[in-house]
Parts: sequence; C-alpha cells; structure tokens
Amino acid sequence: MNKKLYMVCTGALSLAALGCSDIDVSGSSEEPNVLMAHNSSSSSVLGASSSSFGSRTVDLWNPLAGDYRVNSARYAARLPENVQADGHWFWEARGADENEGGQSSIIWPVALGGDADSLSTVIESCQGICGIADLKKGAMTMQPFAAVGFVMARDEAGMPAPVDVSDWNGVCISYTSDEAASLVLDLGDSLGTLFDDGFGFPAVALPKALNQVTKCFSWSQFKFPSWKKEFPDGWSREAGVKSAKQLIGLMFRIQNEPGQYKFNIKYFGTKVDGVPEVEGPESAGGAGVVDSSGEFVLYGYDGVLWTPTKNPDRVKTSYYAENVWPENAVEDGRWYWSTDEDVGGMSSVKWPVALGAENSLTPVVESCKGVCGVASLKKGSSQTDPYVSLGFGIAKDASGKPLPVDISNWNAVCFEYYSEIPIRVELVVSDTSDGLPWAKLPSSRKVVKRCIDWGHFNLPKDRIAPYEGEINDMSDVTKMMVHGSYEASRIEEKVENAAKQTISVRLKIQDEGDDDYRFGIGAINMMFVDENGALIRDWQTEW
Repeated sequence: MNKKLYMVCTGALSLAALGCSDIDVSGSSEEPNVLMAHNSSSSSVLGASSSSFGSRTVDLWNPLAGDYRVNSARYAARLPENVQADGHWFWEARGADENEGGQSSIIWPVALGGDADSLSTVIESCQGICGIADLKKGAMTMQPFAAVGFVMARDEAGMPAPVDVSDWNGVCISYTSDEAASLVLDLGDSLGTLFDDGFGFPAVALPKALNQVTKCFSWSQFKFPSWKKEFPDGWSREAGVKSAKQLIGLMFRIQNEPGQYKFNIKYFGTKVDGVPEVEGPESAGGAGVVDSSGEFVLYGYDGVLWTPTKNPDRVKTSYYAENVWPENAVEDGRWYWSTDEDVGGMSSVKWPVALGAENSLTPVVESCKGVCGVASLKKGSSQTDPYVSLGFGIAKDASGKPLPVDISNWNAVCFEYYSEIPIRVELVVSDTSDGLPWAKLPSSRKVVKRCIDWGHFNLPKDRIAPYEGEINDMSDVTKMMVHGSYEASRIEEKVENAAKQTISVRLKIQDEGDDDYRFGIGAINMMFVDENGALIRDWQTEW
C-alpha cells in the first residue's frame, strides 16, 4: 500500500528542486509537499469567528483575516491525548510517482517562501490559495489530478492523527475553479487496509465556478466514488458521517483531462444545518454565494417597483398608481415578515446574515440582492399547514396606519425569484369576506421571472359557491356550465376590485410537512401596456 507521508519542510524549499534540507519530499500524491503556513499571531487564528454567514458558521480559515493555516483546533478539547492541531496547507500532484507515471504539478503565481511559511506568499498575493493545476497524464491509465489540502492534527512523532470533527456538521468552502473539482475527506492510513487504493475516499462534487462561490455540505453528503464497489461494514451508506469521526484531513482536488486549470481557495468554515447559499460575488472569506450552475442565485436585476441593489429597504409602491390614491395616502413599501406563531405554529426563517435594527431586512437584501433565506416550517399545534410569509405594505396614512389603495394600474405583479416549493402570492385587502385573492409562483431552484396579472388570481375554494343542482341530462350540464361561467366572472370582478383596495402584497411559503426550504425574492416589476392597450407579458424586454 502506498502511504501518505505528509512530510513537513523545515528548511528552504524551491519549486525547481522540490526538496527540503535532508528530507526527501517528492511531491507525489502519495507523499505530498507540506508547505507549512502557520500564522505568526495564533490569537488571530483561534479567535477568528467573523464569517459573513454570521453566527451560523465558524471560521476555520479566512485569508483576509490573516490566516495562514486552518484552525483545526477549533475543538481542541476534543483532540486525542498527546496530539497537536496542525492545519498547515500541503499540495500534491500525480507527479514523480513511478507507480502511476503521472507528470502533474501546481504552478504557483509567486515564488514560495524560503521558510516554514512557504505558502504565505501565495496567500498574501491571492487572498487565498491560488494556482494552476497543470495536469499531465504521462503513463497513467486514469485521469491525472492535483490537490491542495490540510491535515487536522499530528501525534508526538509528527504523523497525521485522526480527529473527531462530527460536531462541525459539515464544512463550507469558498473557491473559484476553471473546471469542476471535488472536496475529499482524507482518511490517510488511519483505517489501515480498509482503503488501500489511496484515492477512493468519500467526496462531494464542486461545480465549475468562474466567479467566487461558497458551497456547504453536511457530512452525510460525502459519498464514495461510483466506481468503488466494495466497502467495509457499515461504510456504504454512512461514509461521510463515519469519516468525520476519524478525519485525517481535507483536500480540494482537480482531476480532469490533461490541461491547465486555474483555481483559488478563499475560505473554509464549519457548516451548521440550514445555512443558505446566497449570492455575494464580491464577498470575502465566508461570504455566501451559490454555485455557478445558477441554483439559488439572485442576480440583482432592475425592477420598476423594486431594485434591491439600489433601494434595499422599500418597494416603490406608488409607481403608476399614485394618481388614484386617496389624498392622505403616503407611500409605504417597506418589507415585513411573519410566521404562523399566532396560530400555534413554530415556523421560522433562517436568515443568511443578522437582521438590522427592529428586525430590518436591509442587511439581508444587501447580502442577497433581494430577500433570501431558509423557511423552516414546523407545524406545532397549528390547525393549518405551517408557513412563513414576506410582504410589503402599499400605503399608510399620516399616523402610520395601513391604507387600502388602488394598484390596479399595475396590471400585474412580476417577480424575480427562486424557491424550493411553490410560493403563494396574496393580495391583502380591506374586505376579507371572500378570502384573500391569491396566485401561485411555481417552484424553481434557479432564478426565474414570472408575471401574474389580476386575471390569474383566484379566491379560496371554500369561498366559491358550488353548483347545487342535480345533473340528469345535458340541459343540467349546460346549467352547470353557465353557473361556472357566472362564478368565474364574479371571481374576476372581485379580484379586480381587490386590486383597487389592496393593503399589502404578501408572499407565503407554506407546506404540509415539517421541513426547510430555500427561497429568494429579487426585483419586482409591473406589467406594461403597449400602444394598442395590450399587456406586454415578456417583461425581460423591459429589463
């Protein structure tokens, strides 16, 4: 079995020689160069906890905070006896390994340091660990790869020691990469001959990301590669969870066809269940961004009614409607949110950042380019399906009391959004005798734009009078159809009237089961009318 040595270079190291004093460090995947990168101020590492995920994520490594090594000592009390935390970065490549015949390497952007902090020059230059994975297959029969990673801890002999980090719940990584990569749980030799192939460890896929993204993974998401068919007892379904209890290290690995692939690792942190992945491409360290596939991203579009990046705290509700408002009406448009607590529910919203003063959503909007988070639905003692809702008031009087006003000139409301379950859009009106008119935005993991004109709003089914006559022949069918037409026209009339007495627009995320659902509400528009009076339904032509 080829063993990983994780040698530590204590003397000068040069790219040309790949040597360290009298220590033989080949740079192969089995014997990676360990480029020590400890922070001269240990307090700045151990005290780092300022990730922009807020209190839900603990920083392990943030180069912008001056971190040279990963703070694997976050749970130092859990380290085995006579074991010291490590966290120094190493790199490996399918290079001079005569058993594999690969010729890969990593091209660094600057000269490496000549002391134990060899990678500090790279970290300072890139505000992360960046380089080019120069993959060369050589005589290999598999795709070549290169990786950078860190060891959790070492024993008194300097050998990697397994550490139980299951309480982290998982990890988050921020990065860019020209091609898809993977995050690998390195089990080293701690499991003896159970994993004798050296690279069949549990891993998760990291998508290609030309702009910085953050991905968070629970331990349960780490799986063995598909080609691995034989597993030790109990490992097939719980690979990630079991690995977290005896983890040697973590590796960011690029394995692909021969070529050169740029990468930059920007952040490592622990994962707390429910941390949403939200956009923030200019962010540093642990700022939440989603993967480049476009899932769960708000792009910051402009909207006539609301452009989050320009006016985060309020929707311009008076647009195209002010001329029909009461004289004492003042534009409102501020966002509010609520849950089912008043009816016995226990639902909540997990926000990506801390709310502002008086529960203001402005910090969330600035972070997400909209309102985003995780709806955590819990039924409790409620007699209805659990829900959370977001909304904005239309207008208020001089005393701050909400006022019903006419927004029918909007013709429709249009949303940029994503949501793991459908969103119910409700018009909150002053007269609720017929219930609240509502329409549905279908679920979508990727951002979409949808317009709902007033004709697509419905009344609750329990408020629509059913046809009570008997159906014996075709004449009765005709009566039923006439009744249905009458009811449809009556509903349309009531919805149109509702748009003329709207207090607020509310978006409700509701489901029958207890679960967490990601959502994001971005720019908001209304529907325009062309020169012939026809509604323009493709709002993208207006953006």
